[in-house]
Amino acid sequence: MIDFQKIRNKQKWLFGVIAIPVIIGFVVLFTPDAEERLFGRGPQSESGLYGQLDGEDVTRSQWIEARNIVIAELGPQARGIPESFLNSRAVQVLGEKALMKRYGIDPSQNDSDKWVSQIVDSSLERLPADSRPTRLEGLSSLASNYGGYAQLEALARYQVGVNQLRSLAGLSGALVSRQEAEIKFRELNEEYVAEAVFLNHTNYLSLVQSTDEQLKKHYTNTLAKHRIPERRQLSYVTFPASNYLAQAEKKFDALKSAGRAGFLTNYWPGITNIKGYETNSIKELVKQVVLIRTNDYSGMKPEEAVAVIRREILTTPQRGINRNGSLVELKSGLAVIEAYKAGLDFQKSLEATYNAQPALDTLEKIALLQNLSAATTPLVSMDENTVAGLVRVTPSQAFRLSKTNAFIIGDPPFSVSGDFYIASLKRIVPSRNRSFTEAKATVAADFKKSESIKLMNEAGDKIQQAVKGGKSLEEVAKESNLTVAKLGPFDSAGGAIPGLANKANSEDFRTQALGLEVGATSELVTSSTDPSDTASEEAAFIVKLTEKMAVGRDKFDAEFQKYLEGERRSSASRDYGSRLQSETRELYRYSLKTYVEGGGDISVESDDGASGFYKQGTRVTLVAKPNVGFNFKEWSGAVTVNTGSVTNEVTVSRNSSVTASFVERGAE
Repeated sequence: MIDFQKIRNKQKWLFGVIAIPVIIGFVVLFTPDAEERLFGRGPQSESGLYGQLDGEDVTRSQWIEARNIVIAELGPQARGIPESFLNSRAVQVLGEKALMKRYGIDPSQNDSDKWVSQIVDSSLERLPADSRPTRLEGLSSLASNYGGYAQLEALARYQVGVNQLRSLAGLSGALVSRQEAEIKFRELNEEYVAEAVFLNHTNYLSLVQSTDEQLKKHYTNTLAKHRIPERRQLSYVTFPASNYLAQAEKKFDALKSAGRAGFLTNYWPGITNIKGYETNSIKELVKQVVLIRTNDYSGMKPEEAVAVIRREILTTPQRGINRNGSLVELKSGLAVIEAYKAGLDFQKSLEATYNAQPALDTLEKIALLQNLSAATTPLVSMDENTVAGLVRVTPSQAFRLSKTNAFIIGDPPFSVSGDFYIASLKRIVPSRNRSFTEAKATVAADFKKSESIKLMNEAGDKIQQAVKGGKSLEEVAKESNLTVAKLGPFDSAGGAIPGLANKANSEDFRTQALGLEVGATSELVTSSTDPSDTASEEAAFIVKLTEKMAVGRDKFDAEFQKYLEGERRSSASRDYGSRLQSETRELYRYSLKTYVEGGGDISVESDDGASGFYKQGTRVTLVAKPNVGFNFKEWSGAVTVNTGSVTNEVTVSRNSSVTASFVERGAE
């Protein structure tokens, strides 16, 4: 097992540094302004903004902790998740933590370390042995994915607690009976044997003849197939970090003497703040970390933590930590910064010249003036996946550019493996239709294929009619110089079908065969041998199901127990989710805050009382009551309809607020 305690002791400062981007995000999210956006207007100092849990107000820190766990469990995908889902899932996490407290579940540090260690080992085992990182590097990478070590540890402790809660709830075994599972297992593992007659359009190609008149007509009817899409070409300049090692050496010596060396690499990923990297003192930078990550330093005062972290940094001045948590050479990090600065200077020159007189060759001209080499990409269309030579650029980015907006990245230069690039649009080749002469060979091949498919289907229809007339597959196959293929055994689960071998698409064949009774014959079915390939062969077949076999004893004995356990786990998980939802509804009440602007009051009524905290789905009736000399003006906040009506209704589904506005009579 990874020695997490040693890591915590030796690299305590690392926890805070890595988690900065994530934590800052939460600090910003939960500023008063953000709370106003989430919960409406009114004073934000009151308690209860985040609802009640088991009769007690949810604190700001509890809510943020639950949100952080949700963000961590989602990993990089969290950015695209709607706020409504994050908040709803945070409520579930709060409910689970309340249940853990109720049942005395308090996972140990050793338990959470073991969970993390298992995740790391599982991830490493999936990588090739010759390129597998160390376990510590694997841990660093994992921590980065989850927003830092602190986030990873919080997630681990929560997950261990949830597992213990599930176990305590007794949700195994009995939820799925052995008999139910056996019936389902036998159905899924029944095996089938079939026979079929196959046709392929390639067998009819030689029968197709064509004239220029036919081909021209086919060309006109299929013009869209012969269109050359618009293509783009980019020009770019590269700023390799390796070219700036000499400048990095000088910078390193200066920073070392200033006592800031060990912290700089931690700071440089915030590259947009590069203007301050030479002047920021280590004391101030570290203080920022401490203020955000106070919990990581065991109750130390900020100034004490600063001293501890500073000593750690200064004892290893040649090394730093990059954004992924991996140890890197500081000098290399400084070279990257210098490469970035060079790219930034080039971009400023490029923009100044381009803005004065836009031209697609501006980048190459500026590169020539500065003794830099400009390269060009091959032409690329939107149908392609990448832009050759620029791995971070997609065709869609290239196609967002125009002659008057030619830069691929208008913000800082973009990086690939420590090297930086500036790219711009060089050339646009408009879309056009190939002429008949250009496309003739393609048109001829397409015409032959379409006509051969017609002939194949005509032949297949004759075979089908003969079968319907009472002839056997063997008889009609022999009359048509075809053979009857034997296929199987195969099951309903998917995978290869013995004997099919590119005669038709396996899923098309399986669907038809499994829909038949034993002894029955299908209609004629057309099928591409490979639907994902536009150039694939077209096939047709008639299938007869000849045998249905029960699962063999050996297979049953070898696989059923594992299947049963999997079904029980799935059922337990579903049942746990249902129970959790029910328990959380009882434990958690959403906050509905009411505020008043001007002279007046709000009357609140609901089936769940008027405490300001309600079960999800509760309908709350609000009545605005103006004081003497005032008139009601409008509702704002969670009220979305009838905002001018004195009486309104809110269905509680999240922590929210409602404000009633009153104005003095005569002041409307």
